[in-house]
Amino acid sequence: MRTVNLHQLATFQIVAKHCSFVRAAEELHFSQPAVSAQVHQLEQSLGVKLFDKIGRKTHLTQAGEELYLYSQKIFSLIEETLDTMNALASPHSGRLSVGADTTVGTYVIPRLLGLFRQLYPKVDITLEVINPTPLVEELMGNRIDMAFMSKIPSDMPVFAAPFAHNELVLVAPPTHRLAGCPNVPFSELARENFLLREMGSGTRSALEGAFRDAGFPLLVSMQVGNNSAIKQGVAAGLGIALISRVALDMELETHRLVMLDVEGFPLMRQWRLVHLKEKTLSATARAFKAFILQHSELVPHNELNAPRWEAANHN
Repeated sequence: MRTVNLHQLATFQIVAKHCSFVRAAEELHFSQPAVSAQVHQLEQSLGVKLFDKIGRKTHLTQAGEELYLYSQKIFSLIEETLDTMNALASPHSGRLSVGADTTVGTYVIPRLLGLFRQLYPKVDITLEVINPTPLVEELMGNRIDMAFMSKIPSDMPVFAAPFAHNELVLVAPPTHRLAGCPNVPFSELARENFLLREMGSGTRSALEGAFRDAGFPLLVSMQVGNNSAIKQGVAAGLGIALISRVALDMELETHRLVMLDVEGFPLMRQWRLVHLKEKTLSATARAFKAFILQHSELVPHNELNAPRWEAANHN
């Protein structure tokens, strides 16, 4: 495969611009023989004659004219490439691709992205809010920079750091038999039918683990694919559910749903920032990661302006 020496090509471009080896040597601060040698080596490499000496004037050959046009495009593209690389070295431009499971992606991450956008208004941000299984696939396929999730497969080669608490609470309609009852024993809860998230959901896994630890079977009313549908189903009397506290503000304020006071609940879990260990994060992604971890270990209900707990070691 033939290659082009960019130094020789740059020398050729100056000679071609002036159609003069003398003026090119003056501009480049080279000797004229050094300029001629560079052009001669380029001609040998390409296998074509680039200049004709007619009388006392230097003229481009047809090959020289074509190469001059291409050299302008080449150096323009190189300049554009360097500008892009410089931009990517700064967190203030470039792209950021984030994925999140449905709860944190709906109720927590948009606010954080909004705050980050205020600091870096020129960054192009993409947010994918999807279920845990496809989220893992997006992360492992290197199609997103980082993800936010609660349940991380043990075999994933990732960096993971906690950034926000996820308080999982039991909800029911206000007319439910357990509504308003203090310190309900687990045995009473085990009589209830539950609306569950899809397989692989962190919330579902947490509820299944709680019932397994307590030694009771989990009665399932139906499986539902998102929080909105679960809340509608609970309000309609189809069963009770375990759901993240951050998803309930409107329903609790309007008294469409109530939280149950049950032994062993709420369950406290954590959402984590995750990215592939071997991934080279862009300056923008590094800035976003640092921004997120500055808001880690938040007090319950994820109030970003509340006092922070002692930060964990994220190394």
